[in-house]
Amino acid sequence: MEAEAVQFLQELIRIDSTNPPGNENNVTKKLAERCDETGLPYKITDIESNRSNFEISLKGEGKGKLIFCGHMDTVLAGEQPWKYSPFCGELVEEKLYGRGASDMKSGLAAMFLAIESLFQEKQELSKEIVFLATAGEEVDSCGARQYLQDDDMREVEALVIGEPTNEKVVVGHKGALWVEVVTFGKTAHGAMPDQGINAVEWMGRVIQIVESLKLDWKISKSPLGESSVSANKMEGGVQTNVIPDRCTLNIDIRTVAPQSHEQLFAELRQKLNDLFSKEDAPTFEMNELLNRPSILTDKSSPIITKALSVKENDPDSVYGVSYYTDGAVLNPESAVPTLIYGPGNEKLAHQPNEYVDVDAYVRSIDFYKQLIRAYAT
Repeated sequence: MEAEAVQFLQELIRIDSTNPPGNENNVTKKLAERCDETGLPYKITDIESNRSNFEISLKGEGKGKLIFCGHMDTVLAGEQPWKYSPFCGELVEEKLYGRGASDMKSGLAAMFLAIESLFQEKQELSKEIVFLATAGEEVDSCGARQYLQDDDMREVEALVIGEPTNEKVVVGHKGALWVEVVTFGKTAHGAMPDQGINAVEWMGRVIQIVESLKLDWKISKSPLGESSVSANKMEGGVQTNVIPDRCTLNIDIRTVAPQSHEQLFAELRQKLNDLFSKEDAPTFEMNELLNRPSILTDKSSPIITKALSVKENDPDSVYGVSYYTDGAVLNPESAVPTLIYGPGNEKLAHQPNEYVDVDAYVRSIDFYKQLIRAYAT
């Protein structure tokens, strides 16, 4: 079983599904081929050219639905050199290397194999079990959004997301609000700066406001940790001897409940309105690039207590993660109890030489099987 499971994950890692552009259809085809071999029924939902969602449904005798969700896309391999090729699926000393090994093709494969195994064992279920492999989580969550267009979450009792948690029971993640600020100045000769309006220098004042917000907006909530604000990308200027007439700044805001993204956006806009109200100021605009709410599930929820029981963990040993998941789209109000659990190490996500520990991957297959039995049999 272990050798077959490793081979299956290697096959998934060797598929380049980096996003952009995604090309998740290539992963979908691999999953479909395996289902065809075992007789496991599946559904493919096309999204756009060479992009799709993949679903499996095991019907239950009663009402209610438990969704196991994971994404098929990965981030780009990056410019840094890798010790092993990003798409080699190389197995070295019980570590399986490759882009997506940790985030999150190992979690995706483990959930798939757990459900496949229960199907082959003809396990009787009290609730419907759904495996949902989505497109686009790393950019715009187009797959999760497509699922919501076609299905609703009313019958969903719980959601399990196989993102990397290092086998920890995670009950929530921070929210993410990405904001773009653009300043529009006036060009002039670099030797005559008083004849222009320097968009880059004015953006420096915006960064000072961002620095002040790091303290003003800082709150902490267990187990999610602290909120944060950071200015992470700036572009501006034409050449050294020209006063720049445009500058762009991207701000990454990570939130925890009860912070409101609408309120934070409005407060930042007001501060910028005050800054740019001066007579010699350039004009500016603010744009929302991404908005993912934080989600949080009570540790007394059945999906969490059963996960802790399977792990034989203390009832208080629950955690939060900093990154966001498709759960922010599927479950933005935290109305559906959500467990985040996967074999990958979140610290290796988006890094060169990404890998997953094979033993953790194999244990996760068994964990998902036991969780389904505990929750839906």
